[in-house]
Amino acid sequence: MCWEVSAGNRSELMDLSVIISVSSMQHHIAACLRSITRCPCDTIDMECVVVNDKSTDEIAAIVNRYIERDSRIKLVTREGDESFDARNMGIEKASGRYILFLDARDRLCEDAWEQIEAAVVEEYADFVAFSYITARENGKLKAQMLPISDVISTDVKVARRLMYAGAAFDTYWGKLFKSSIIRDNNILFQTDLPGSDSLLFVAEYFEHCDSYLMTKAMILYHAPNAESAMRNYSMEERVEFVRALYEINLDMVKHYNDSELIGHMQVYYVKVLTELFYAYVKEYSYSKRALETIYEKALENVYLKRILEEVDERMIPSGIRKYEYRLLRRGNAAKLRKYFSIKAMVQKG
Repeated sequence: MCWEVSAGNRSELMDLSVIISVSSMQHHIAACLRSITRCPCDTIDMECVVVNDKSTDEIAAIVNRYIERDSRIKLVTREGDESFDARNMGIEKASGRYILFLDARDRLCEDAWEQIEAAVVEEYADFVAFSYITARENGKLKAQMLPISDVISTDVKVARRLMYAGAAFDTYWGKLFKSSIIRDNNILFQTDLPGSDSLLFVAEYFEHCDSYLMTKAMILYHAPNAESAMRNYSMEERVEFVRALYEINLDMVKHYNDSELIGHMQVYYVKVLTELFYAYVKEYSYSKRALETIYEKALENVYLKRILEEVDERMIPSGIRKYEYRLLRRGNAAKLRKYFSIKAMVQKG
């Protein structure tokens, strides 16, 4: 061990803790662990903490076989409060200066450890974000490049815009987190807003950082779970979730005293709302009236109206986005349904 539990403080920190939360993913965990064991022992002091989130399959047996081959891998089982996220248990057990979170479906790229080693050993920044590759179920790969002008950026304004006015930082994968910042500020994964646990964790962590590094270097393949966390919630509930996230982010952004950043954030949430309305076209393509009824109820939400009213339309960059914004502002469910239905047909064709 690299820290003394009895003293309550870590006497010596290793470089990196990789945390994997696993729940019924026995067909993926082996490939994930193989990519982790490629970490060079002579240059990075690494541990891998696998949190078994009460899986009912052969996860424990598979992980234990890898533990026999590589003592850097550790297996713990989540116990106790069901609302306590398994990744929080991983944080409790981790003893690295930096933390890298992975899903069981992820695997690190061949040259990932070279990129990680440089960031960890040199301690580039409090917040380190890499690009990554999305691996779809149909086998196609897509590079998710960070939208920065150069290969590497340390620009604070760019970092804040990517955090609060876009989706580039709304996930925990592909990032390095300093364990001291997490623990000193008691940052945990929350379960209050479904589907937003990752975004809230990253946003809260980001708020306590003083230095940032963003790079187009890609370190992992990420295979998103096809099961949407939002599937069991109504349109009205989803609008409420968006409203809650909007208010949380707006409170954070106001601390920077940057009116331009606030404006960009508000425009981004127009995009979020637009995509939320558009998503329902596929689900309710069988009934025009059912879709319009859902739209009507959502458009009655006073908070949705307030978000739209606060937007400076002049900051919306494209004509299409401006048109969609005006449709939402006018609140005509029939016109919204017709527009998004046509848009779906065009994109499909």
